[in-house]
This record gives sequence, C-alpha cells and structure tokens, in this order.
Amino acid sequence: MNSIQSSTIDRAGERGETPAKIHRLAKKKHIRHDAEPGLHPGSSQLVRRSLDWFGRLYSKLFYKAEAYGLENIPTDGSVLVLAKHQRVDDIPLGLANALFRRRWNVWCVMKDSLAHPIFFNYFLKCGGIPLNRDEPRKSKKHLLHGRKVLHQGNMLVIFPEQTTVPYAMGRGRAGAFRFVAGKPEKPLPVLCLGMEYQPRGWFRRTKYVVRAGELKHFTADHDPEQFLHECMHEIASLTNLTYPFEKGEPSV
Repeated sequence: MNSIQSSTIDRAGERGETPAKIHRLAKKKHIRHDAEPGLHPGSSQLVRRSLDWFGRLYSKLFYKAEAYGLENIPTDGSVLVLAKHQRVDDIPLGLANALFRRRWNVWCVMKDSLAHPIFFNYFLKCGGIPLNRDEPRKSKKHLLHGRKVLHQGNMLVIFPEQTTVPYAMGRGRAGAFRFVAGKPEKPLPVLCLGMEYQPRGWFRRTKYVVRAGELKHFTADHDPEQFLHECMHEIASLTNLTYPFEKGEPSV
C-alpha cells in the first residue's frame, strides 16, 4: 500500500465509513491486505491460480504424480510447512499436487533472485518471501513479514536445507525456522512434506510422489534445533531417504 492509498483509507475511517465500505474502497484501490509498504506487494489470488495452472500442466506433461496424506493438510489457520528440496520443480509440483488442493493462502520462503525486477513481482505475488541464502541477516525484514503472514492464519513453506539436494538429504539449517516460528503464544501447527522423484528412463515420465506427514505442534517450550532435527528425520522418511546428520553438527 503506498502513502496515497493509505491516506485514502485513513480518511475514510475518520469519516466514519462502515467497514464494508472501507473494504470496497481498498478493493477499488487494489490494496492488498497482506502487502508491506516498500517491501512486499502482497499476494494475488489470480497469480496463484496461474501458478497452479502451470504446475498441473507441467506435472501432466513431464511427471506421473501421486499424492498421499493430503487429509493431514489443514484447510485453514496458521501452518508452517517444512519441505524436502530436491529440484526447482518442487514448488510448482508441490503446490499443484498437494497444498493448493487443500487451500490457496500458501506462502513460501524462496531464494532472493526470484524477487529480481525482471520477474515483475510475479513470484512475490505468488506468496514468495525472498531469502538471501549466503547472508540470511540481510533478509530479516522479509522473514519478519513471513512470520507476520504466518501468524495471520496463512500457510508458510520453508525448505530447511535452503538449497536443492537431489536424491539425498542435506543438513537442516535452523536459522529461518527458528526466526519465523519464534516463540509462539499458542502451539504452532507444523507439517512435514516429502517429495520423491523416481526417473523411469527415456521417453517415460518421471514418477513424482508427494507425501504429507501428520500434523505436529511447535511451542515456546520446544528447543528449535531438536524440533527441526526430528522433523528432518520425518521429511527423510516421507521421501524414502535417510537423514545422516546428528543434532550436534553445525547448523546456521
């Protein structure tokens, strides 16, 4: 929301306009309720649907997709998703075959290069939260926005490995999880998501299997490192892999 739009809404409130009229005014001015001035344009249902359309088409052309455990995905409320990251296809495939089949208000922490102006805010309007993987501290404001939208009743996806690790498990990095989850006032629902790829040779579509685990809850009393470590083992199991790292190994 820019300063002109903000002042327009403020003046409407001062005039004693009804909430319904203020909502219509905001809609007319194309103000997104989840925008952050100077930081994030907010999400768009239309843009999300275009990504869903692309993901379903791409999935049918190049993959033989299967989805399990979708009943474990809550249809509303705050949910933090910890997902396996095998390849760049994870986002459109995971959304189109699993998360978008249950709800639309899905946000995702993504690499900051996807927020480049050349993309015209497309991935931001899909619900992307840019993260500088090399210097995460530079992404503090974006992660704070991610925490805000999560606790406003949205779903937020994090890839704990913070990079693609095909056909193996990378070490879970607790930084983004610890920062976004914070110390919740009430138990925060957390869902683990496994994504498995099984190449089947030339001229045959790769088999893609997405599995959603059972919902668990993160509280202020939990140790974030230990909680994430247990989740990494579950993600590995859901992906038909093993997690070879010990809790004590360095994590950033």
